[in-house]
Amino acid sequence: MEQQTASRGRRALKILHLVLRILAWALVGLLLAYNVYVLVARYAFGEGIPTVFGYGCAVVETGSMEPEIAAGDFILIRAQEEYAVGDMITFYDSARGEYVTHRVIAASESGYTTKGDANNVQDSFTVPHAAVVGKVVGVLGWFGSVIAFLQTPFGILVLLAAAAACWGISALVRYAVGRRREAAEGEAAPPEKEENGEQDG
Repeated sequence: MEQQTASRGRRALKILHLVLRILAWALVGLLLAYNVYVLVARYAFGEGIPTVFGYGCAVVETGSMEPEIAAGDFILIRAQEEYAVGDMITFYDSARGEYVTHRVIAASESGYTTKGDANNVQDSFTVPHAAVVGKVVGVLGWFGSVIAFLQTPFGILVLLAAAAACWGISALVRYAVGRRREAAEGEAAPPEKEENGEQDG
């Protein structure tokens, strides 16, 4: 019974070790791949917010949409054929050279009239249809600040260090389990019969 329990414990620790390694390197790989994709899309193709299958994401930098969206929030954007009054859309403001997320308060054939929920007045321009990236379909509070940090060189180093730490911890756990198993097997083994060197004569 004790051997079965010990065997199950070793099996569980092996699984934990494998899961930690997979998660650590998958996280590092995904972030690095995303960073490379964003850089290529921005500088090679001029896409400020790259989309995959119509979905994109961004980190909000201002509080113009508070309280629903705050600075530092992470938003998920989905491209649509058209947008209705009340939708929160992300668009490119060519006058300021930056992306903005505001709410549609009027729609026409020429484009959309928008306004930030926290602003006292509407935007002074009409957003062309072609300037709209998509509608905000998801908001993760504070997560945007984490993503923004992890996209910096120092953030990537921190992530690599965390992955290495997970790898090291899992390796130490595996080593400790192996030593315990060897010790347990040594205690369970029957003692060898000593030869006294005497002969019957």
